[in-house]
Amino acid sequence: MTGQDSATVENALAFYCDVMTNAAESRHRQSAMEKFNNLFFEALNQKGSFGNSFDSLKWISKKYADDRSFRYLTWEARITDNDTRYFGVIQMADGRVYELNDNFKQAEGLAEEEYGTDSWLGGICYHMMEVKSSADGRYFLIFGLNRLNAAENVKIVDVLFFSAEGVPYFGKPVFVRTHKDGKEEITLNRLVFKYSADAMMTVNYNPGMDMIMYDHLIPRMSRIKNNTETLVPDGSYVGYERKNDRWQYIDKIATEVMDAAPRPKPVLDARKGKKIFGN
Repeated sequence: MTGQDSATVENALAFYCDVMTNAAESRHRQSAMEKFNNLFFEALNQKGSFGNSFDSLKWISKKYADDRSFRYLTWEARITDNDTRYFGVIQMADGRVYELNDNFKQAEGLAEEEYGTDSWLGGICYHMMEVKSSADGRYFLIFGLNRLNAAENVKIVDVLFFSAEGVPYFGKPVFVRTHKDGKEEITLNRLVFKYSADAMMTVNYNPGMDMIMYDHLIPRMSRIKNNTETLVPDGSYVGYERKNDRWQYIDKIATEVMDAAPRPKPVLDARKGKKIFGN
């Protein structure tokens, strides 16, 4: 594409991306999604497209490997409250493009299976980190969010790795936890957390502790779907700590609990004589 063609295509992509995400009517979001996907996949397959950062596409998650050997692009389109669709691409610096096809709702054995790009567990990637292991080589932890339906969300910590031929796969047995009987160890290929859509759940990596930390979940009757049990955070934290090339489950993480959030001085007391919302 010429410079003018490239600018024209990116303007169209930015328009469709915005409509796909923000349009009030479902039919407009779906139409924009289809046009955006066709145009974006075509643009990514153009020679030299890895050098285009696509900064104008504000609703696309773009994560790069530390050595810039590839980038991981994900996005979503909310068609209805119960139908959010996920799309993704792994684009290598050498020009190879791997389209990710979402298979989340049809997949089984989510925590134990290995999947290829045709059976990707779709979600918006909000964090990606590289891990180097003497046992498993180089892999990447992918932290993602999937809005499963109107009542429940899912957060995933998946494992992205590349075969000797450079083909991407998801799922590697790097997570270890003890069975409920306290004896048998269970090895997981990824972490999957389903929780109530009206709850706030945190799952992320804490670099200071070298640990994956997340909210501990407990059952509660759903306020969204009657007579249905769901999971919500209880205010405590658990996680996985890196030990001997594995991520080992930690049942309780010590946290300091305060009665109130600290602040240097009252926010409004110093505003005597002033209107809160200005003059």
